[in-house]
Formats: sequence, structure tokens, C-alpha cells
Amino acid sequence: MDLLQKARAMYLAGETHQALEVAQKAAENHARDAEAWWLLACISRHADLPGASDSAFKRAAALSRQRPEPVRVRPEEFRAICDEALAGLSADAKRRLGKARMRIEPLPAPEAIRSGTSPDALTTRHREPEDELTLYQANFENRCGSEKDLRKLVARTLARA
Repeated sequence: MDLLQKARAMYLAGETHQALEVAQKAAENHARDAEAWWLLACISRHADLPGASDSAFKRAAALSRQRPEPVRVRPEEFRAICDEALAGLSADAKRRLGKARMRIEPLPAPEAIRSGTSPDALTTRHREPEDELTLYQANFENRCGSEKDLRKLVARTLARA
């Protein structure tokens, strides 16, 4: 297993700090590989190293147009984007969403990742003890190079929830 695969496997297993070390080595060894830098950026974000994460995202964006530099918005702006998307849902989408309470978190918690939630998940939905849809702000932002793209992704995701 190469370093990139090993880092990804550790990341998906919730072994963030171990994955970070391996991802750093993988990015050094694959300096022109946007995916290596992208993975390092995501892992760094989960390790609560936003500066390192943003630097790695910039490097990935410089290497590939498929990986735009993420847009970042304040939590209250993200909430407003989500509320706007909810208001614009079709009747069918609103019915599927039902009375789910929407919650926004920066990222999936380590224990959730160890329990099987992808660290890159956009949402999780738990129906017990009450119906709750959690949106992970940083994971939405990581996929979007502009606020316009962020609004589209949130709206599309909520329409399918």
C-alpha cells in the first residue's frame, strides 16, 4: 500500500493524527499530485490546523482545475444559505425532509467517523431519538470554489435529503 492509500485509509478510519503524518509524507513524495495535497488539506482541517489546510488546498488548486480553492463563509452566512435553500425546496423535497431539525456542525465528530460516517460527508441524518439532519459546513465549503457554487450544492443536497 502506498503512502497516499495508507493516509486515506487512516483518515476514513478516524485516525486523524496518524493519517496527517502519512499524508504529509505522501504530499512531499507526490509534490505534483493534486489529490495528495487535497487529502492533506482535508486531514489537516480535521486535525484543527486550518492554516495548514488552506495552504494544502491552495496547492491542490494550483495543480488541478478539478480542485478549486474552497470558499469559506462565516457560520451565520452558511446558516443563511441553508435557510434560503430550505425556503426554496419543492413541495416533494419538503415532504421528504419532513419535520427534521437542521443542525450545522463544522465537521463530523471523531467518534462519528470511527462509527462509520465519512469524514468528508456533507450530511448525516438520524431519526432517533428525534429526526435530525446535520450539515457539515467545512465539507460543503471544501467542494466549492465560490459562494454561488456553495449555494447550489447546499440547495441540491437539501433537495435530496
